[in-house]
Formats: sequence, structure tokens, C-alpha cells
Amino acid sequence: MSLKDGALSDAPLPASGLDEVAAGLAEVSAEFAEQVGGPPTLGEFLAVLGWAVPANSKATDDTFSTPLTLRATLKGNKRYPNPEASRVGDLNDAIFVDAMDHLVAVVDQVSAATGTSVTPAEFASAIAQALRTGKIPLADVDGEDVRKLAVEAPKKRYPKPAVGDVLAIPARRGGYHLAVVVARDRFGTALGLFRGTSAVPRLGPTVRDAPLPHAVYTDDQLVITGVWRVVGHDEGLLALFPAEPAVYHKPGQWPGIDLGEFGAAETADGTMRLIGSAEARDVGLQDGTYRQTVLAEHLQRRLDDDAEGSRD
Repeated sequence: MSLKDGALSDAPLPASGLDEVAAGLAEVSAEFAEQVGGPPTLGEFLAVLGWAVPANSKATDDTFSTPLTLRATLKGNKRYPNPEASRVGDLNDAIFVDAMDHLVAVVDQVSAATGTSVTPAEFASAIAQALRTGKIPLADVDGEDVRKLAVEAPKKRYPKPAVGDVLAIPARRGGYHLAVVVARDRFGTALGLFRGTSAVPRLGPTVRDAPLPHAVYTDDQLVITGVWRVVGHDEGLLALFPAEPAVYHKPGQWPGIDLGEFGAAETADGTMRLIGSAEARDVGLQDGTYRQTVLAEHLQRRLDDDAEGSRD
């Protein structure tokens, strides 16, 4: 169906389900307003949906990136300029969980209508279709003026993560463990980890406020293969962890070198520091569970075990 200004509506959502989808997304807008005191701009609304996209749903194909970046074209063939100021970072995790539930309904309906897995472009068209109903409150534009949503190709990244990169590590029971790369040195890649999991691959306030005290050295293999995804970059997170991560040595590990009664911590520049019993216990030297470097696949399993143990 053709629209004015030469734009096209692919209308991937069946008419029978459009009102339901629009109503669900209107609830997301209302929840945004409740949390921050006003409805979202179009840019903020699309950012929430981009983080909550159900990339692992059986109804979607394998080409979704997270976050999915959506760019809007408005009436008159005007490109929507995303405002620089955004309140998305202030939102709690609940809105992203709720948004994902509604987006699952979107991709399920589109997949059922087409008989195939939903592509990012079809997903974007479905969201534009819902916006054009005018039922989703926005602060800066009228949804009826949205002519098209396009998926922005993810920026090319180096195969290995950089210091400050935020990693999303899939959790066994769903959701993600979050980590930030705090160092890359002769010991390997040091990750600052956060307690708990997030339903979406986003470091929201709840998880951000729960950093674990000690960085863990691991390898880059699961990042390079795409199992662990780089989902952001925030060097401000580095202040939550030791500036120079250490590996630990148990007492008597090296003959002729004083490693103290409880062990020692060594930084990448070779500086050695004797530690006390509390630190030795916290890192696992005393019970023998500490490993100087943990293979990525083993670290993922350990994070799953710890998260599931805390819920039992």
C-alpha cells in the first residue's frame, strides 16, 4: 500500500493483531512516563525497543544484533534526528522485560503471517506500522507521521574486545550475565563482573549497582566467535573495579619467594603484594577454588552455577 511522500508500508502485521500490538507498545510508553515523569521521545522509545528485541526467539532469524538500532523517516521524507539527551539510561530493568514480552507478540504474529522467520527489516516495518496507528504516546512527534523505520547496520568491531567494552554473556536459564573489560595484559583479558542477571543484554541500574569485588582473567574465544557479545562501551565502569587487576599465588607456590602466610597478589607489571586471610578467603585461595585464568566456557558455567545457587 502506497503512502504520501513516496514511502511504502510493507504492513507485515496482520490487521487482526495490529490493535493488540499498538496497545501493548502504548503500555511501554506509559511505563516510561511513569518512571521518568514524561512520555518518551521517538528516539528514546526506539532505543528501549532496540534493547528489548527478542533476538533469541524462534520466530526471528539469526541476523538480529543487540541492541538493534532503528532510524526513522518522517512525513515529508525527513530523517528523524535522534536527540542527544536520552533518559533511557535512567530506566530500571522492568520496562525492558515488559517491552520484550510485547515484542515477542510482534514477531510471533509476523512469523505466523509470513510463514518464515522474521528479519530485522520486517520487525522494523511492524513497529512502524504500530506507530502509525497514533495510539503510542510520544513526546516529540506524532506516530502517524512515521513513514519508515530502517535498521542501522551494526558498527564493525575489532574481533577482540577493548578495555571499557560491556559484554553480554548468555545465562543458562535465560537472560544475560554482564561484564566489563577492565584490562588486557600479559595475564589475559580481565573482566569486571556484576552480580545477578539481566533479562536483556543491557547493563541497567540494578545490575550496575552490584559489581563483584575481584576481576577474573579469561580468554577472548567466546567474544571472537560471537557467543559473548559486545553490547556497549563505558569506561566510567572501570572505576568500580581495581585499576590494576591481580592474579593470586598461594603460600609456598614458588620456592625461595616469600608469598606470605596467606598468599600474594601480583599485578601485570610484576608488583607483588602480600594479602591477608580475608582476601585469600574471598578469592578462593584458602578453599582451593581459585584459578589464575578461567577458560571462557568454564567461566560462563561458573556464572550460571552461582546465579542459580543464589536463587535456590
